[in-house]
Amino acid sequence: MKKTEALKKSERENGQAMVEFVLVLPIFLLLICIILDFGWLFYNYISVENAARNAARVACVEYTECCYDEVNKSPILEKEFDINGSASDNTEQENSIIAQVSNTLPDNLSAASANPKVKVSYTYDTSLGVNYLDYDVTKRSQGDVIVTVTCDMKVLTPVLGSFSGGMTRTLTSSSTYKVEKNAAS
Repeated sequence: MKKTEALKKSERENGQAMVEFVLVLPIFLLLICIILDFGWLFYNYISVENAARNAARVACVEYTECCYDEVNKSPILEKEFDINGSASDNTEQENSIIAQVSNTLPDNLSAASANPKVKVSYTYDTSLGVNYLDYDVTKRSQGDVIVTVTCDMKVLTPVLGSFSGGMTRTLTSSSTYKVEKNAAS
């Protein structure tokens, strides 16, 4: 009689373990999804940050033709480039900045669906105000260059998507470098 009581008791405990597992499983899966999404978000943000830094490194050296209107001999205060756009409208220096960003970003962020954009501005240009009569592009070394990279990231699971208002998250990073003095100037 004691053996059957012990057997019944162990069968009831097996059922209890199953109920506990069912209660804990959704919380465990939610934690796994959160870890995956924020790891993915962090990885992609670091990639965008590296792209902005690498592009700023190029823009601080190659600046005489970047964001500069040759016809009017005046700066373009802030120029935004679409990474997947037409390169024919850009100067060689601007294309090298775009290529730096494109080569640094992973495929999921450099694709057209991610809408990657690069914005370049020079603080020397904006500090002059509206007086461009004495403007000299080689004097940009008296200021900084600011490069901002923006792109959309698709989230891995709907957990982060439900908190961010959609299945994409916009990542933005900017980098500021001191413009180096050109050897020719």
